Amino acid sequence: MKHIGYFFSFLIVYLFYFPFKILPYKWCLAYGIFLTKLIYPLDKKHQKVAADNIRFAFPNYSEEQIGNLVKAHYRHLGILLAHTLWAPRMTKKWLDENLIIDAESLQIEEETKKQGVGVILISGHFGTWEILVQFLGIRMKGGGIYKKVRNPFVDRLLRNMRSKNGVVLVPVQESTQVIKLLKQGYWIGFGADQNAGKAGIFVPFMNRQASTFVGPALMAYLTGAKMLYYSVLAGDDGKVIVRVKDLGFVDKKLYPSKDDVIRHYTELWTKTLEEEVKLFPEQYFWVHRRWRTQPEVTGNNQ
Repeated sequence: MKHIGYFFSFLIVYLFYFPFKILPYKWCLAYGIFLTKLIYPLDKKHQKVAADNIRFAFPNYSEEQIGNLVKAHYRHLGILLAHTLWAPRMTKKWLDENLIIDAESLQIEEETKKQGVGVILISGHFGTWEILVQFLGIRMKGGGIYKKVRNPFVDRLLRNMRSKNGVVLVPVQESTQVIKLLKQGYWIGFGADQNAGKAGIFVPFMNRQASTFVGPALMAYLTGAKMLYYSVLAGDDGKVIVRVKDLGFVDKKLYPSKDDVIRHYTELWTKTLEEEVKLFPEQYFWVHRRWRTQPEVTGNNQ
């Protein structure tokens, strides 16, 4: 009976996904924005989550500014939805025509490719991250961390979508495979800015302590891989903007202990993400409870 329920759930998901398989790209964007416009008046719960998060992140904002940013964020969610479901159709030709990357970012990318090293490609729930998955497959020898979905039919659909352009997907539990791929020169994407609960360490992010996964810094420490931070943003007229920051290699002599070194680089990439969010605030994923886990001494369990 459970599998029958999973199958019917999958059919609903697939019917929702199907228009993005056949409509032209610009139509998909318009359709995604239209859907979130329909959802916006009904979704009071996530509007409140977003507004509360923004109040902490931008304490000088007026209530009018907060409300406007929430509305702009929901419009971005429509673009994110469209990009997520359209992304498997991406081709190198499309990317060449629609990619905007500044000269400094392009130089960092090209120099890193010439070094032939494994790369910890760090991003966050910011911009249009599912485009980044396909970008990795087309432009690099790419891989990504994959968390299995409970519904096996939906899980298979998502894995097929994400691996469409050759990205190697690694289950989140298989850290040894990640180490192996990095040592083979793969670029492995980490979207590591989710609430890590008790498994993470607390680092400052947007005016609050945030429980943060140490995976990217730990993998760089263990493998000698280079760390690059990527912002992949939704631009005007359907363009995709890529911004790259070179975070370098782990210097194990920087601090006396392994934990201190890992903390330093976790704070470094988190600070880099924060700086990018401040430049493009409507594109951060404000509706997720990034700061839900707080240090016990604060008594704050958002």
